[in-house]
Amino acid sequence: MDSSSKPSQNNWKGLFYNIAFFLNGLLLFLLLFESRFSVPYWMQAIGRMHPLVLHFPLVVLMLYAFWVLIVDKPDSVRWNSNLSDLLLLIGTFTAVVAAFSGFILSKEDGYESNTLFWHKWMGVAISVGSIAWYGFRTYLTPWKLSSKFFAAGFLLLLTIGGHLGGNLTHGEDFLISPVADLSTEENKIPLEEAKIYADLVQPVLQQKCYACHNAEKSKGGLQMQTIELLVKGGKSGALWDTTRADLGLLLNRIHLPLDDKKHMSPRGKAQLTDEEVVLLAEWIKMGSDFDQMVSSLSEQSPVYAYAQNVLGGGRTEEQYDFDAADADKVKELNTTYRLIKSLSAESPALFVNFYNRTNFKSKDIEDLLALKEQIVSMDLSKMPVKDEDLKIIARFPELRKLILNFTDIKGETLGELQKLAKLRELSISGTSVRITQVKKLKEIPSLKRVYVWSTGLSTEEFALLKKEKKVSYETGYRSDTIKLALNPPIIENEDQIISGNTAIRLKHQIPGTTIRYTVDGSDPDSVHSLVYSKPVTIDKNTKLKAKAFKNGWYGSKGVDKYFFRSTYHIDSVRLITPPDVKYPAQRDITIANGVKSDNSPSSGKWLGYRENDFQAYLLFKKPVKAHNVTLSMLRNVGGFIFPPVRVEVWGGKDEKNLKLLKVLTPEMPVQTTGNVENLSLEADFALQELSCIKLIAKPLAKLPLWHPGKGEKAWVFVDEVFVN
Repeated sequence: MDSSSKPSQNNWKGLFYNIAFFLNGLLLFLLLFESRFSVPYWMQAIGRMHPLVLHFPLVVLMLYAFWVLIVDKPDSVRWNSNLSDLLLLIGTFTAVVAAFSGFILSKEDGYESNTLFWHKWMGVAISVGSIAWYGFRTYLTPWKLSSKFFAAGFLLLLTIGGHLGGNLTHGEDFLISPVADLSTEENKIPLEEAKIYADLVQPVLQQKCYACHNAEKSKGGLQMQTIELLVKGGKSGALWDTTRADLGLLLNRIHLPLDDKKHMSPRGKAQLTDEEVVLLAEWIKMGSDFDQMVSSLSEQSPVYAYAQNVLGGGRTEEQYDFDAADADKVKELNTTYRLIKSLSAESPALFVNFYNRTNFKSKDIEDLLALKEQIVSMDLSKMPVKDEDLKIIARFPELRKLILNFTDIKGETLGELQKLAKLRELSISGTSVRITQVKKLKEIPSLKRVYVWSTGLSTEEFALLKKEKKVSYETGYRSDTIKLALNPPIIENEDQIISGNTAIRLKHQIPGTTIRYTVDGSDPDSVHSLVYSKPVTIDKNTKLKAKAFKNGWYGSKGVDKYFFRSTYHIDSVRLITPPDVKYPAQRDITIANGVKSDNSPSSGKWLGYRENDFQAYLLFKKPVKAHNVTLSMLRNVGGFIFPPVRVEVWGGKDEKNLKLLKVLTPEMPVQTTGNVENLSLEADFALQELSCIKLIAKPLAKLPLWHPGKGEKAWVFVDEVFVN
């Protein structure tokens, strides 16, 4: 390179060239020692600039390359050396900024190795290649054949690098997906051959979720491209849980406000339609069966209505003789956990789904009477519906389908449903109805099918119902050779914090079930564990575990809940070390506000520490006589959240007069340890008066070799502290 080709050190072009040269050198250095490099948190903002700057060098360098390709001789009027130098310098500088920020971004969680590896090295090659091109531009004049080969190769490099980046951001085959969608439109499967998951649910996940949850980019450790990976879930656990009021993590994230950083899909991405949300919720409610056929559904099912809209064909939709409801009224009555939608685009008929058991009240049904002439289907599964509520439901004259599975009805007012002259399908599975009450249903003139499995009716009673010709009773499996597993019992107490003697209530939705429980941390069995017959009274830190058992059934999975005793109210808290910016919760007031978090790290109620120890002062206006401090902490092995390696409890009359009261060294998880659990770390010491308590919890410095994040720092999560 001769001196004339070197950028002047005395002008702004020289300055930008030197900055770009330095950044390229730094980038290559960091790549060589990448395994030892940990991104400081203040630098993460630089990494997240990558999507903002990456398009600029792509466009500028492509323009320059095309310009080189069309110039054919030295005296061509198409060439302007000053302007071309400026264009190449801009491309060179922005290319290294994009490559450097991309390297920082690649260190964040959620990106897989293969595509990221090639995209990263393509970006480095583009950055280094562009600065070399600028440095040797006087030798690589555009009319030379070697320059044109270089420009063509550079265009190929830019195209491949950009395509790999698109795959990382939007999923594989992003460029050809519109063509693939057209092909899918042309080859729709007939409705009678369609499966609910493969032909309805999976296409929604592909369009709205795969971009962030695939083999190349797995945000939150979640991949969705196979059934096995979908069932496995991510760092926060399984995607659905039919025992939860909100049906689990997937629906919970979908229902979050759009501006919430945990909302799915993220702001700026294609959002799920109301119909798609209903599809996912109904599929989960039905048991998330991956092989169930659309043809097995009744025509009143919202999933069937969705299939008709998407796939077309099949049965003829019922024609209704009533007018459509007022759109403003429907919008007014729609809430986050009560969804009202049309059965299909052109239909005046409405269906209603309820989702949140905790917030449900009878008035939620009564409010819908304004739409009683249009509602033809109502799903109240797992809601705390009482017998008295059936009198309200009986006032919906157009109701064709009613689902009351696992509700609290006893059947005493089941005869009220005789007023529903158009009711064709009723599901009362998992309720406490009796045979005499069920028999009354045959008086409903239009009733064709009733689902009564898991109701506690005897084999003889089921046989009697099967003889009924007018109504088809679906009883589920009834065989000496077939056993089904019970669902877990329900711990009714919502509040995990107790202040004295507290009665813990358990229940099960299937009559005749025996609930056995333990309060010593052991797993309940069907022989030795205590039988639940009345509320269990506890007055101290207690982990209650329970299982359900019934003759002819497999025992249920276990359910557990930790109850924390809190004797003294902490007047104020001062965090000595700040929490990580990702998990600040409510800072100082978090650990003394009496609000327990669930086991989700993203609940917004956990203080998270990784780079620093957790250190805090607990202050009391008047001295308290204490002998125990309990820390509520989280273990989420897949999410890199481990117990602290050391906990210190200090106490005294003020911050300057403290003595060490207790040191805890919690047991670390091993490879077979369960993934997620709310931990209770208890520090007992001699009874004494305290006005100030200091807590220190030290995170694990390096994750063990068996962990996917081996060698990285672990997190420590705490949400409450209790003094007794």
